[in-house]
Amino acid sequence: MKTLALLFSFAFVLVFTAPTKTSDEHHLLKRIMIEANKTRDEGPEALLDSLVPADFNQVRCKEHGPEDFCIAETIISTLNQTQYGTSDNNIGTISRVLKQYNRLHPSNCTVKKNGDEEQLRALLMNLHDCAQIIFARPHPVTHHKTTPAL
Repeated sequence: MKTLALLFSFAFVLVFTAPTKTSDEHHLLKRIMIEANKTRDEGPEALLDSLVPADFNQVRCKEHGPEDFCIAETIISTLNQTQYGTSDNNIGTISRVLKQYNRLHPSNCTVKKNGDEEQLRALLMNLHDCAQIIFARPHPVTHHKTTPAL
C-alpha cells in the first residue's frame, strides 16, 4: 500500500513539474519581437530597404503561425550580412531564433522566387506583430489533470 501511495505521489510530481515547450516557445517569441524591432530601428537603411519575397502572410501567421515563421526564417537566412557592410544587423540572430522556434513547430515551407516583393522593413514589422499576437495568447493548459495517468 505504501509503495502504491509512493508511486502515485511520484507520478503526481512528474505531471505537475514536467517542463513544457510553452515557456521555451514564449521565450523565443519574445526574442523574435526584440530582434525584429532592434533590426528595424538600428539596421542600416540599405539592409532595411532591400527587397525580399512577400510570402510572409500576416493574417495566416496570426491564425496558425508555424508555416509563416518557417517562411520568415527561409527569407532572412538567405540575406548576406556582409553585403550591407555590417555584421551587427541582427539578421543572423533573428535567423537563429526563428530556427529554434521552428524546431518546436516543424513545418515545410517554400518561398516563391519570382513572386511579389516587399522591403525587409515590412517583413520585420509583420514578423514582430505576428510574434506579439501569438505571444499574447493564453498558455495551453497541459498539466491540469487531477488524476495522474498510469
